[in-house]
Amino acid sequence: MSEPAVPASAAGKGPPMERVLEGTSMARTLLHAMRALNAFLDRACLGIGYLCGGMFLMLAFFITYQSLAREFGWVMSPGTDQLSGYVMAMAATWAFAYALQAGAHVRIDVLLPYMSPRVRAVADWVAVASIAFFVCITAWKTWRMALRSYELGALSNDYPLTPIWIPQSLVAIGFSMVSLIAVFMLVHAVAEGALPVFHKRAGGTESYRAVSRTRNVEDSSIT
Repeated sequence: MSEPAVPASAAGKGPPMERVLEGTSMARTLLHAMRALNAFLDRACLGIGYLCGGMFLMLAFFITYQSLAREFGWVMSPGTDQLSGYVMAMAATWAFAYALQAGAHVRIDVLLPYMSPRVRAVADWVAVASIAFFVCITAWKTWRMALRSYELGALSNDYPLTPIWIPQSLVAIGFSMVSLIAVFMLVHAVAEGALPVFHKRAGGTESYRAVSRTRNVEDSSIT
């Protein structure tokens, strides 16, 4: 089992290399499980990304039809503003999870090029930790708000008189997914740095190999 590709040298010359853990140990097994879970989250978040993209596309067609219907006197759908807001809120918050897992969020890296690899890794970890802290609090507050709306039986002011806890719960699910992804990223980063060390202490070894452009899927065997 191998780690993500790293440069062959500090100067960045030569083909990209990856570290291969050899031998058997509990640390190697745990690292394999972490990477398998990360691959699953990649696929799951990609599906969520397609779902949210499709929702935005359908929303664009819906709003376009409503504009044309208003102009030419066609049949219009009531509650357009309400439904559009619900779809926008759900798609936006759910897409946050895909953007975080894919590394698509915008970050300002003015100082990163001047940092050493170790300091840069710490800065990245602190950035993800701050995201996890903020999103976990937001998810907790949103769930509390949704539960309060459910207890009060609150409804929207306009047609179709939607129970407010339904869209609030969808938003809370989105923030919860982001918080889970952020926490997993923190644990995964620690595992990638610490578990290979424990693997070597348990008697395992490691080597490096060049990464081919047409890399085959790793063997899932631990032995």
